[in-house]
This record gives sequence, structure tokens and C-alpha cells, in this order.
Amino acid sequence: MLKTLLIGIKDLKLIFRDRAALIFMLLAPFLLTIGMGFVTGRFSGSSSGISDIPVIIVNLDNDQLGDALADVFSSQELADLMEPTVASDPEAARRLIDEDQAAAAVIIPKGFTSSIIPAEGTIFTPNDVQPEPVKIEVYTNPSRPTSAGVVKAIVDEFISRVEEGRTSSMTAIMQLMSTGLLNPQNAESEAQSLFQNLDQTESTAITLRKNQEGAEA
Repeated sequence: MLKTLLIGIKDLKLIFRDRAALIFMLLAPFLLTIGMGFVTGRFSGSSSGISDIPVIIVNLDNDQLGDALADVFSSQELADLMEPTVASDPEAARRLIDEDQAAAAVIIPKGFTSSIIPAEGTIFTPNDVQPEPVKIEVYTNPSRPTSAGVVKAIVDEFISRVEEGRTSSMTAIMQLMSTGLLNPQNAESEAQSLFQNLDQTESTAITLRKNQEGAEA
């Protein structure tokens, strides 16, 4: 059991330190799901399918997780589907959506990565109050509901996958502790290492905001 748990921990560390592996892990199930739907036009009722979806990425985090999400949208795997534009001003990005210049804006706030790593010394102290999780905002264009939906699906998948990794990491640590294979005094440092590149505290969420102007979705 120890060998299995240690292998799992090692794999999680490698995946979340390797940007390419992380992107592949995030994109694979998403592409399988929508590859025969949105891309081919089956979900949208179009024979031409969806391509070159204009999306604005505002990465104020500039850290591992924020950069990883930005890389997903500019990855080769989504080159035909997405047409990302990088911006630095959230308000300017929202205005472009209001003006129907893009389908959605993905706004990754400053501190996103650091907010999902539990403070040192508090991982196994449930009575300690953790800071409010920093949220990713997906600001959507209601006149482009299908394209905006694809953008949101990508962000949803990102958070879902990283949360899955975070949960697996915590489970591995707790199993090692319960079987006596990991000294509680060492659990904190091991958990910190596993959490280093994983998403969210208990409830990191997406804020989906729809422009009140323009056509209804």
C-alpha cells in the first residue's frame, strides 16, 4: 500500500510541475466531449462548426496556475477552436465584451495561485479560518451563447481537474497518516509539497457574469 501511495504522490507532483502534462490532462477529456459536438456543429445546429472563438485572457495572477490556464487557451490543441487575446485591464476586457468584440473574457485575479495553497501550519487545523478563495471570472457575451459556453466549459474543466488532483493529494496524505506510514509531524511539509501547484481551497469557484446589454442567450 505504501508503494502505491508513494507512486501516486510522485505522479501528482510530476503532473502539476509539468506545464505540458497539465495542459494535456485538462484538454483531453474536454476535447473528447466537445470534439464531436461544438467543433463539428452538432451542438450548435450549424454545419460549419465552431472555430476561432475570440476570447480575452486577463492573467493578473502571473503564477503557476494562472499561467497554466492561460496556456490552455493558447495551446496547439485548441489553435483551431480558440483565438485568444491577452489583456492586462479587466475593465477594458469587459468593455470589449460589451461591444461584442469577443465571446468572453477570462479574468484570473492576482493571488489566484497563492490563494489555493493552505497557509503554513493550518492544513490539519480545521478550526483555523482560511482566507476567502480567489475566484476566476468568466465574463460572457450573451449574444454569443454557444461560443461563450465553450470558453466557460474549458475553465470549468480546468478547475474540476485541479480540484481532483488536490483531493487525491489530500487523500494520499490522510491514508499514509492513518496507517502510521507518515509521521504527523512530517505531514505538513508533505502536504505543502503536494498542494504547491494545485487549485483551490475548499471552494474555489468561477464567477459567471453576463453582460446585460445585447441579445439574450
